[in-house]
Amino acid sequence: MNIFEKVKEKIRIADVVERYGVKLNSGDKALCPFHEEKTPSFSVSRKDNIFKCFGCGETGDAITFVSKVKGIDPLSAAKELADVFGIDVDEFNSDNKSQLKPVKSSISDYLKECIKNADKTDYFAYRGLTVNTVKRYKLGYDVKRKAIVIPYSSKLEYYQSRSVAEKSFYKPKTEDAGQEPLFNGSALWNTKQPIFIVESPLCALSIMQCGAAAVSLCGTSGINKLIKEVKEKVPTGILILSLDNDEPGVKASAQLEKELQTLKVRYDVINVAEDKKDPNELLMQDPELLKSNILAACKMAKQKYKTDKDSVTAFDLQKTVIPPPNWIVNDILPEGLGIICAPSKTGKSWMMLQLCIAVCSGKEFLNFTTHKSDCLYYALEDSRFRLKDRMNKLLKNAVAPKNLHLTIKAESIDGGLLEKIESEINEYPEIRLVIIDTLQKIRGRSNRAETAYTSDYREMSVLKDFADSHKICLLLVHHLRKMTDENDVFNMISGSNGIMGACDTIFILSKKKRGDESATLSVTGRDVKQLDLVVKFDTDDYLWMVVGTAEEEEERRKRKAYEDNPIVKVIKKKLELPPFEWRGTATDIMKEIYDESGQKSLTTSANLGKEIKSIETLLYYDGIDHSMKRSGQNRIHIFKKRIMGGGKVRQEYLFGDDD
Repeated sequence: MNIFEKVKEKIRIADVVERYGVKLNSGDKALCPFHEEKTPSFSVSRKDNIFKCFGCGETGDAITFVSKVKGIDPLSAAKELADVFGIDVDEFNSDNKSQLKPVKSSISDYLKECIKNADKTDYFAYRGLTVNTVKRYKLGYDVKRKAIVIPYSSKLEYYQSRSVAEKSFYKPKTEDAGQEPLFNGSALWNTKQPIFIVESPLCALSIMQCGAAAVSLCGTSGINKLIKEVKEKVPTGILILSLDNDEPGVKASAQLEKELQTLKVRYDVINVAEDKKDPNELLMQDPELLKSNILAACKMAKQKYKTDKDSVTAFDLQKTVIPPPNWIVNDILPEGLGIICAPSKTGKSWMMLQLCIAVCSGKEFLNFTTHKSDCLYYALEDSRFRLKDRMNKLLKNAVAPKNLHLTIKAESIDGGLLEKIESEINEYPEIRLVIIDTLQKIRGRSNRAETAYTSDYREMSVLKDFADSHKICLLLVHHLRKMTDENDVFNMISGSNGIMGACDTIFILSKKKRGDESATLSVTGRDVKQLDLVVKFDTDDYLWMVVGTAEEEEERRKRKAYEDNPIVKVIKKKLELPPFEWRGTATDIMKEIYDESGQKSLTTSANLGKEIKSIETLLYYDGIDHSMKRSGQNRIHIFKKRIMGGGKVRQEYLFGDDD
């Protein structure tokens, strides 16, 4: 056992990372020490004794961790860990240490000599490889053995030699060159293009000659090497499995596919050799067909894992069949990130619980159709008693829906909240609406280096990405500023514009005065039409109900103000009997108002004239014509009721029909 194996056996990765300043939370996660981040993406696996960062891709064992943290080579890192954790390494003599030495220079010299003799064989041409490929990948020829020589990398540290006559293989001794690596294994991490996984180096070279990236397993036994590499560091490109079209190749491909599924590595299985044994055989017979198949395979693999970060042509987008948004509540609440904001103690929590019950039972919410699904409600400002009492009042003590999941506690965004929601969705896959009441309860740690906008937008973007990736609606409950904005209620959201900017749908529940019975529910968003609803909380049934749209409510308000206007009342009274006409000065009208109502007018005759002028159009649509003429120093107001055929009075209301 060498020093590396001894250190890995004796120490635990969690102890090492914490010893070197990385504080793990209860879920074994932390902020990554290798790159800047605000939300923990660094984690350790106690089972596999390794670390991994899902943000920057760094992964490895304890020795790798210390090597990267301190910027030292692996041997120095192993020695330091042995010293820090008191591991006895005296048993490692010079013979053991010799295993740590690099490949002997004789291998490099041997390969250089073979490369010089590459033109002394026509075997490469026979296998379909061009002169440019031979030069580019430093292929060589061993004159004594009469064998082609294929270096595994440009470092000339390992090779495979193949006899042209006998078809036998040669490889350097383990004590000289170490364990056999993957052929062109570095391609796993140095390209974002698809990477073909094949069996032989000749097949890999055939694919590389066609312009794609390839890695050879050097036989089906190389599967374990590939899996080990993939566990330590996730490939940057999609893996395309194109193993030989024989029984061992098919079995190996199935085994590798299973392993990659477990590791959640992006891959696809595509046969580019068609009916030939392997890609090299197809290259020998039809190089253009192989190239065409490789291009098609790359396109298929990319399409399989295409994300919104990848561009798409306008032509392809136009042809693509894209389903419309999935609605939780038709027309007002689609999947994605939503937020509802209201002043404190307005009744927004009652509205959210009402929404949950409506969606869980598939019943209407505020006169809008819902799509029945499970709901997860985080009532973070409630006790269980208050939550139960509120629910029973809404249900009138009927049986509660079994698909409504309730909780009163939650972690923060950077403390495991999303992982917990994900576990709930995994357990209850029908959850499509998650409500968090309130946003402030799950906010993460602030960063002094960030502006308020940057911090708000970053956190909201994390929540939006989660909602989009899980195809759910994540609805946040938030507060409004105390300062009102009559021009745009959406400017009243507490916090920076980053909160609204990241959301798909925004609701504002507001009142002109706290004591008002009705409130306005304003809705806007990316996939909804802007809408203002007048709603009212029924204190008997504990339900929010729709009174009408804001436009309808405003019309009712104007009509009532018109009908209650004492001037209108007096004029209508005077026009009840023939000749359906009345004349008088402003002073006369003021006297008539007093005689009719007993109320003394608080305005002047001049202002009363202006008020009559302001309602002149409304009087016209009410069937009353108004005109004026002078009589000496006075202005006489003349009011006439319009008479249609048959003595009927024409009445056309500006405000529409009450019905």
